Amino acid sequence: MKKIIMLLICIILTICAAVAVVFVINHNKQSKAQDTQTKQGFGMFSWDTSAISEEEQENMRQCIRQANVTQIYQQFSDDTLESEEAKGFVKRLKENNIQVYALLGEAEWAYETDAKTLIGEIKRVAEYNSNNKNNSIVGVMVDVEPYLLDEWDEEGDTRDKLMEDYLECIKNAYQYAKENGLKFFVCVPTFYDVVCENILEGLIDGACDGVAVMNYNRSDEYGQIEAEVRLSREHNKDIICIYELQKAEEHDLEDINTYAGEGLEALWKSAKNLKERFGYSKLSFAYHYYEPLKEMLAEEDVSAKDFMN
Repeated sequence: MKKIIMLLICIILTICAAVAVVFVINHNKQSKAQDTQTKQGFGMFSWDTSAISEEEQENMRQCIRQANVTQIYQQFSDDTLESEEAKGFVKRLKENNIQVYALLGEAEWAYETDAKTLIGEIKRVAEYNSNNKNNSIVGVMVDVEPYLLDEWDEEGDTRDKLMEDYLECIKNAYQYAKENGLKFFVCVPTFYDVVCENILEGLIDGACDGVAVMNYNRSDEYGQIEAEVRLSREHNKDIICIYELQKAEEHDLEDINTYAGEGLEALWKSAKNLKERFGYSKLSFAYHYYEPLKEMLAEEDVSAKDFMN
């Protein structure tokens, strides 16, 4: 009888120990996931190649710290990407756990179903990485805007053909990026779900690692990206909500399109609200773009980390 009791006690203790081990493992996994989410800050677009210079280093560092930037989408010219400045720029950011993406795109590339020009640009990034394996560029942010072309305005079959060609272009470029170990994000406007939802779903499903939505209207920020978040969730893709910071009247912007007049605290409040409402871990946010962000930070003297936490 005693042997039976001792055996039962041993079995119970073994089960308890196994349960404890599983609990610890799951807890550690959850903690790591939470840490990753906590470290996920804002993306930042940067169109000016002067941003990579050493002279701009301190301004860039201050901007990154205050605005809680963890990804930078930087445009590089052909000559710039091959320069020592570019290497130093990527190296400095990587040392501070900032991911660098190459920002590229022209509307006319949408005509090329074989993505010849776009792939050529991605190839330059891949070649840069092969020569700088310790300080590599993470991926590309592709900003090809077919809705700026004449065929878009003609609507009907002409527009449909344009968008089908555009989708084929992006698919081919995405395949090339994957083959070369580069993440691939695509900028999209908020209205594709209304005028060409099949193209939008085609992009999210099989032509990118994630979309960056130009959510440039404060009147209904949730509604404007609701379809894009839904599709991203269905296909397990990343989605970035981009906020505009340029002043009203620049590039035909109206006050409702930008946070230039509202201020950064209002932007961070919006991001926090959208993150909570959608409850999608792969939703993140980005500033458009470095120069106006730098000006706003200098004027407001605020910090995203203080406000978002």
